[in-house]
Amino acid sequence: MFSRKNHSKDERITTLENKIYKEIYILVVVICVISAAIKFYQHGFHIEAAFTEWAIFLATGIYFSYRSVKLGLYSDEVEMHDRTNKMSREKKNLIVGAVIGAVGSFGIALNSTISYVDGVANSIFNFILVFFVSIIFYVPFLVFMMIISHTIMKKKSDKAVAKQLEDMDEDGDDDEKH
Repeated sequence: MFSRKNHSKDERITTLENKIYKEIYILVVVICVISAAIKFYQHGFHIEAAFTEWAIFLATGIYFSYRSVKLGLYSDEVEMHDRTNKMSREKKNLIVGAVIGAVGSFGIALNSTISYVDGVANSIFNFILVFFVSIIFYVPFLVFMMIISHTIMKKKSDKAVAKQLEDMDEDGDDDEKH
């Protein structure tokens, strides 16, 4: 019962179990989004109101990234993506970082204008000023973080794949002639 015998498992069963785990993960994420939305509605848009949900999002993302790198899956995913899409993963990360920075800057500028400015002329000037200053800070930072994290994860994943291949070569028979 408690021994670790190598039980053979049907590949179909393993695939279906993985599909169920994926569905459970999606269900948990949907529940967290709904919970965060309700908390934001009830308590205002404060990060403290939905701290648990943010922690769950962050922890699952970090865990998935860590495991995919350690198993060498990330570099395989990048290779498959780059093979099947016109735009490389690195370029997409660059664009995603820029878009997130621009949207975040827009949100910051809009919030600043609504909260702190009276008058139409002042509000337009304030919006443009805060938007462009935010763009100057956030877009380069987010682009840099997206590119650096991708590069580090790709290198570590490539090392994991190389180590797996090396271990597979060592597991061969000693009697084999290569």
